[in-house]
Amino acid sequence: KSSKVLEVMVATVRPYQLMMGKILGIASVAVLQFVIWIVIIIVGGSVVMQFLMPTEMVESAAAISAGTADMAAMESAGVDIELAAMLANATDIGFLVRFFGSFLLYFLGGYLLYAAMFAAVGSAVDNVQDAQQFQTPITMPIIIGFLVMMFAMKEPHAQLSMWCSMIPFTSPIVMMGRIPSGIPTWEIILSLVLLYSTFVVMVWVAGKIYRVGIFMHGKKPSFKDLYRWLKY
Repeated sequence: KSSKVLEVMVATVRPYQLMMGKILGIASVAVLQFVIWIVIIIVGGSVVMQFLMPTEMVESAAAISAGTADMAAMESAGVDIELAAMLANATDIGFLVRFFGSFLLYFLGGYLLYAAMFAAVGSAVDNVQDAQQFQTPITMPIIIGFLVMMFAMKEPHAQLSMWCSMIPFTSPIVMMGRIPSGIPTWEIILSLVLLYSTFVVMVWVAGKIYRVGIFMHGKKPSFKDLYRWLKY
């Protein structure tokens, strides 16, 4: 915005198209990185399982996955049952597909939601210092989400965990702490519907701020100014 190149760009495309292009372009890079991480985790996990884990542990994990494990015999043999259960999940294709699929959906939805809000903030100010007053209300839900996620990993069915996994501003983080515990599918579906519905509304709000804010220079805007731009 400060380099004036933006004024040349908006002569070719609409401000809303420019905002969505920036959001979706960077989101595609993030998704590509995510896919690379998945491949590395799966390939690396297979190597660790084959070459570094004891044979007894691998066999115990396979027995747990098949539902034929004798817990008493495993415990008497000195097998770490908790570790074996984790390995069983790590090698369960159904669990991996559900977990990484959910992670991708929440990652993308959360990114798009917050990217729209940060795009609106970026268009409203001339420099990073002026953006501080607008960034705090946006970053607070992210911080709260991480704190609740740590609680949700221990108490996935608590009321706090459930409600924060439904609120769109915290659900992309909190829900990933609950999914490994086997929560009902309807909660995941409802949470995703709320998340992407909020994203659509936020894009509409951010677009109205963006199309006015990118042309504003030399004045530090306030929340009152942003509200006035929404009504233009």
